Amino acid sequence: MTIPVEQNWGPHLSVKSDRKWFGFSSIAIACIAATVDFIVLLAASAAGHLLYEQIAFGTVADPSLYVGIGLLVATIFMLAMFSVHAYRPSEMFSLRRQLLLITAFLPAALLFLLAVILFFKINAEIPRGSIITGATLSLGGLIALRLFWYSHLSSAIARAAFPTRRVLLICPSTMPTESVVQRAALSGLSVRHTMRIAEADLALASMSEAYEKNGIAEVDEVLVAWSDYGNLRALEECLTTLRQFCVPVSVMFGGVVGDVVEGPAQMVGERRVFQTHRPPLDLYERGLKRAFDVAFSIAALIVMFPICVAVAVAIKLDSPGPIFFVQSRKGYSGRVFRILKFRSMSVMEDSTDVRQATRNDPRVTRVGGFIRSTSLDELPQFWNVLRGDMSVVGPRPHALVHDDLYGALIAEYASRRHVKPGLTGWAQINGCRGETPTVDRMAARVRHDLWYINNWSLWLDLKIVFVTMVSMVDRRNVY
Repeated sequence: MTIPVEQNWGPHLSVKSDRKWFGFSSIAIACIAATVDFIVLLAASAAGHLLYEQIAFGTVADPSLYVGIGLLVATIFMLAMFSVHAYRPSEMFSLRRQLLLITAFLPAALLFLLAVILFFKINAEIPRGSIITGATLSLGGLIALRLFWYSHLSSAIARAAFPTRRVLLICPSTMPTESVVQRAALSGLSVRHTMRIAEADLALASMSEAYEKNGIAEVDEVLVAWSDYGNLRALEECLTTLRQFCVPVSVMFGGVVGDVVEGPAQMVGERRVFQTHRPPLDLYERGLKRAFDVAFSIAALIVMFPICVAVAVAIKLDSPGPIFFVQSRKGYSGRVFRILKFRSMSVMEDSTDVRQATRNDPRVTRVGGFIRSTSLDELPQFWNVLRGDMSVVGPRPHALVHDDLYGALIAEYASRRHVKPGLTGWAQINGCRGETPTVDRMAARVRHDLWYINNWSLWLDLKIVFVTMVSMVDRRNVY
C-alpha cells in the first residue's frame, strides 16, 4: 500500500517529467480491453440468437435485431465498467473484483434491456431462449477474457512488454530491495536508481545534491521504502527535501507499520485510521457463511457417504478400537466442542499429554497413514459443520493443551477464535498444513489465519475450497 506525499511544485527545481508514453500505454490497454469486451458481447448476442433458433426450430434467422440488442447491452456494460475505472491496468490484475463487476453489471444491463422491451411492447418478437443463450455466452466470454488478462498482463508487464514508469527507490542503508523491485515491476514501475540513506547522510549540507546525484532528474516518480523505525529522523528529512522536486513521491512501509496501513481505512474526524483487528462477522455475513456451510456439508456428506462407509470398514478391519476419534477443541469465542474424525492412530489422546503426529509416527495405523495423507480422516467433521460447531473454511482447531501452549507464546493466537474453526483454511492452502514442530511454524499459521479473518468474503471461502481440493494430491507435509 502506498501513501502519497504532498508535493511542492517549486519552478526552480523542476525536473523532466515526460509521461506521455506511459499514459498512452495505460489508455491503450484500457481501450483494447473495452473494445474486446464490446466485440464479445456483440458476438455473443448474435450467436446466442442463431444458436437458439438452430436448436429450437432448425432454422437460420436474421440476426440483425440481436446485433442491435448486443450493441445496447455492450454499450451499457462498457459505460458501467468505465465508471468504476475497471479497465485500468491495475484493476485488471484483480480477478476477484473483475468477476464481481461482471456478475453485477451484465445482469443489470440485461434487466435494463428487458425493461426497454416491455416498455415498447416488443416482447413477442424476441424469444426468451435467445436472450438466455446470449447472456450465457456473454458471461462465459467475459470470464474467459478476465482469466486471459489475469494470466498474461502481469507477466507482460514483468517482462517490460509495456512502457513502465521510471522510479528512484529510496530506502535505509541496510534494507534488502529485491522484493521491492519485484513488486514494483508488477505494478508497472521500473527501478532505475536506488539511493540508500544512513544516519550520517543527514549531516550533508543539502540533501538536494544527493538526490540529483542519484538520478532524480531521470525518473518519473520516487518510491520510499521504509522499515527502519529507529531512524525516523532520516525519513522525515528525506520527505521534507523531496517536497522541493516536481516529482510524485510515495511511501511504502514494511514491518509492523506496513501491516497496520494494509488494514481497512476510515476517517475519525480529519484523521485517517486503520483497522488492525476486524470485528466478528455481522449478522448478514454470518448468515451467508452459515448458508454456504450447511449447503456444502450436506452435499459433501451425500456424495462422500460411500467413501465414508469404506473408510469405516477399513479402520475396523485394520486395528482394534472405535471407528471415530473424538477430542475436545475450542471453537468460536473459546467455546469447547467435541470434534469428530476417523480414527487414524492406535491411541485416543484427549488429555494434557497430546502429541502431534510426526513423520513415521508409530502411533499411526496402516489405514490411518493413508486417510491422514488424503485428509479422508476429516470427513466426519462435516457433521460438526452441520451442528454449527465448525465452518467449512476457517482456522484449523487444535487440541486444548496446544491452545494453552501457543496462546502463552503467541500474542495473537487467541484472535483466531473470532470466527468458527474450519475443515480447511487460508493457512492450509499456503503451505502451513500438517505438523507445527516450532513456534515459528505455528506463528506463520496464525498470521495466515488472521489475514483470512480480516479479509473474509464468500468468494474467498469458495477459492479456498477449490484450492484445497486441487492441492489434496500434495502429501508432503501430512503424516
